[in-house]
Amino acid sequence: MLVAAVLITGCAGAASGGGTDPASPKPPQLRMLYATAEANATAVQSILPRFREVFGFDLQIDTQPYDALQQRVYAEVATRSSHYDILVVDTPWAPALVRALEPLGPYLENPALGDVAPARLDDMIPKVLADTAVYDADDEVRQFPTPETAADLGSVRSQGFEVYGMPLQANAMVMAYRKDLFANPAEREAFRTRYGRPLTVPATWDEFAQVAEFFTRPEQRLYGTTMMAGVGDWATDDFKSLLAGFGGNGRMINDDLSLDFTGRAGEKALTWYHDLISGKKSVPPGTTAASWDEAASSFDSGLTAMTFNYHSLELDAAVGGEIGYAPVPTGVGRGPHFGTWMLSINKYSQNKAWAYRAISWLTAPEQQLAMTAEGLHPSRTSVYQQLAGDEFYTALGESLAEGVGRPRLTNYTEISRAIAVAVNTAASGAATPRAALDKAAEDVNRRLRQAGYRLPEGTP
Repeated sequence: MLVAAVLITGCAGAASGGGTDPASPKPPQLRMLYATAEANATAVQSILPRFREVFGFDLQIDTQPYDALQQRVYAEVATRSSHYDILVVDTPWAPALVRALEPLGPYLENPALGDVAPARLDDMIPKVLADTAVYDADDEVRQFPTPETAADLGSVRSQGFEVYGMPLQANAMVMAYRKDLFANPAEREAFRTRYGRPLTVPATWDEFAQVAEFFTRPEQRLYGTTMMAGVGDWATDDFKSLLAGFGGNGRMINDDLSLDFTGRAGEKALTWYHDLISGKKSVPPGTTAASWDEAASSFDSGLTAMTFNYHSLELDAAVGGEIGYAPVPTGVGRGPHFGTWMLSINKYSQNKAWAYRAISWLTAPEQQLAMTAEGLHPSRTSVYQQLAGDEFYTALGESLAEGVGRPRLTNYTEISRAIAVAVNTAASGAATPRAALDKAAEDVNRRLRQAGYRLPEGTP
């Protein structure tokens, strides 16, 4: 995978494939390489009949699960294959892929290419667009400095950036809770008696820990909350969301490649995490091996009163009850982890003008709203406004507007794992939070150097 990343980073230009010419002839079909459940292929497939009605040809979608998809996308662009016109790109891959993706600025500037569906950057959630699709291909580490202006192409270009895709399936960490438990009169009275305040959906991390402690009753097979402390991206996501809440940079690594997660905010966040899991034991057994899937199944089965995840949930029929949703709690600040898939044009496609029309249509408000029937997570402000009565989408929209993404690194998967190991060892009590973070700092710096990054002067 590292070899592929090097090849991709060094990709040169390609044949125009029709470029921005709106008069390019229609192809017999377009081909798109897409994810499976991870980016909600079912939602996109649900509108394919309408696509054919509008375009007069088919969109052929090939889907693959996450790991296989990543390898396939890397292989396609490393070999400069023109087989796929459209590629779905997850944000951790984009730094390695950006030079093999077609910059969209020239297309966005050509009104004739908006004849099927105008792209309308101004309707994209600005932070989502900035985090997902706005890159400086000559310095892929650099984050767009003013994400609130990302929806303006002039602002993007004036700062040396370009747009490389259209966001779709925008994911953010959201809190879910058992409405029926929070509304139960006996529970409310017991909580007030014990803590001297009303039982409310926790708005701060301190309140969250208190409510989790209250609902933890192993003898009743009930725990306060899930956490995702198993070694994997899920543990890193837990930690970076807490890091932002405790006053740190939720990206964990700054643009100059200095580490932000090892300071006082990181230690406070990881100490809070350890205390919740191994101190007060407000989580189910097995939490230090849990991922997204275990968190969802624990909550759905009625084992916990609260949880965090990236999609709506459904309580088992035997459990009953009702689910509510809210943004993650806040502390000094708030920055729930988020990450969005984008639809990008393969630089080596021979049907670029029509591929641009296709991704503009697929990500247009009308199509995104239609796809919410299958659970799509929209990327447009106007769609969330139309879903204002839905509690999950309301919480998701608010979370996307203030979320914090990942550092832009070609080897982010390795960096994330090193941090996840630290989170896991601290959560389980195998190391103190300080010792775990120090070890992670050594591992992260070593891996950054191995990837060819130049670290700030004086970095150990």
